[in-house]
Amino acid sequence: MNESFTQLPEGRASQATLAFRNLDDERSVTLSSTSSSITSIDLPDRTMPLVTTSLTDSLIPSLVSSLSTTPQLSPNPFKSYTPENSLIPPKGRGHHASNATWGSISSSTSTQISIDTQLAENWQPESYHMMRGDARMDQKRRFHAIEKSAYPLPADIQEQDRLELQHLLYRHSFNRAHHFPIDPNVPEGSLRILDVGCGPGAWMRDIAETYPQAKVLGVDMAKSLFTGVEVLPNMKFFTGNILERIPFKDANFDVVHQRLMVTAIPNDKWDHVILELKRVLKPGGYIELCEPDVELLRRGPQFTMLNDAANSAVKARGFNIKIGYEFAKKLKEHGFEIISEHSCSFPMGWGGQHGVLHLINCREIFVGLKPFLSKAFSMTLEQFDAVMVAALEECPVYQTYCNVHAIVGRKL
Repeated sequence: MNESFTQLPEGRASQATLAFRNLDDERSVTLSSTSSSITSIDLPDRTMPLVTTSLTDSLIPSLVSSLSTTPQLSPNPFKSYTPENSLIPPKGRGHHASNATWGSISSSTSTQISIDTQLAENWQPESYHMMRGDARMDQKRRFHAIEKSAYPLPADIQEQDRLELQHLLYRHSFNRAHHFPIDPNVPEGSLRILDVGCGPGAWMRDIAETYPQAKVLGVDMAKSLFTGVEVLPNMKFFTGNILERIPFKDANFDVVHQRLMVTAIPNDKWDHVILELKRVLKPGGYIELCEPDVELLRRGPQFTMLNDAANSAVKARGFNIKIGYEFAKKLKEHGFEIISEHSCSFPMGWGGQHGVLHLINCREIFVGLKPFLSKAFSMTLEQFDAVMVAALEECPVYQTYCNVHAIVGRKL
């Protein structure tokens, strides 16, 4: 495989590059950036340096560019699992990995996390943006200012970059961008596809490019996430909130797609959301939903502490971290026929190049959640960073992984 270096858009990153070699042969990845402490990952020895600084100066755009131009990525071996025992640990390592000879945890923290559930439930970013009333700022991150939404992640350029990377990782891990059936020979303009919670439109662009005869629309409450992004001729963005009513007529789409809304849709709103998606879907049309189980498996003690505390803070805001397991029941209750169900395990920092990138994405999620979680945990930023780094260091050693669930239904 040739090394791939892509020039980054001006203002989105600084001298960040990513070089890939063929993982089937040398199994090595080299990352270099003037703004990140990541320098190399030697996969044969299963060692990984600390991910100790934020990728805010954006190694991520380079990862996105390189990943999107490197289709020879090694296959994900973890596509099938049983819910109770998704991945089989290497002999002798199991859940505790106390005698593991690969990977290292060079720092630790004895910090215990206490959660202020009332603060977690009511948290809002600190201040309105001085120039625009549709945003709040907290710790130099931009958040939406929509009063009826409890979504705790940012809506800024750094989050755009992370979402672009995340789409490519999901596409690679599932080996496809979608699971719903589609006829590639339909006449141009006759196929209408809607992406709800579209963010910067990474999934939309993938579908619009693959099916140029389709009209691909996206809706998101945070207009800042799709401001300034690439828009193909058969794409269009709209502003709307799925928790209320999205701006489309009844029976308007052949396909509706929604994923990664586990921290955007409160548990008591899921029935409304599914009915709203059904409203805009044509009879016989397809719905596809996809959500991760954010309680990761095979966790080390530090990651367990952070993951459980973060999930408690998220649940205090009304979110259901296990909603993916309930989709089949909910779709049937609301008049859908189940067409297919799909599951995939995402390794965090191990198992190949894609595992390393999944861990980077996981880290950037915690970085984005830091304004919320540091306050919910009553921690200083330095304390939160120490806990986060210690937790992430454990993932390659314990072979931590995340299960993701997708389902396709047909409107009867």
